[in-house]
Amino acid sequence: MNKNLVSKNEEGKLITTSKIVAGIFGKRHTNVLRDIRNLECSEEFQSSNFELLVEMKELPQGGASKSTCYEMTKDGFNFLVMGYTGAKAAKIKENIIIF
Repeated sequence: MNKNLVSKNEEGKLITTSKIVAGIFGKRHTNVLRDIRNLECSEEFQSSNFELLVEMKELPQGGASKSTCYEMTKDGFNFLVMGYTGAKAAKIKENIIIF
């Protein structure tokens, strides 16, 4: 699996973000956010594996812009990617099954 895809959080759990997933799959980040919101999983699974992060960025000419992304666990990532198609998705699915 791509080394830039995952990192470890403070508790040592493997995580990634919706921004990283968008970059790896060549998708628009807004589409990955939509895909996560539309997952047909239980609320318990959703809340345990996807955390919405909100970041305020100061703009150079004043004011601020709100940026959102999801931080997801390995299980959340696997659940999301199982719905994706294409060569990149197939390779990641193979790696999930092998490991």
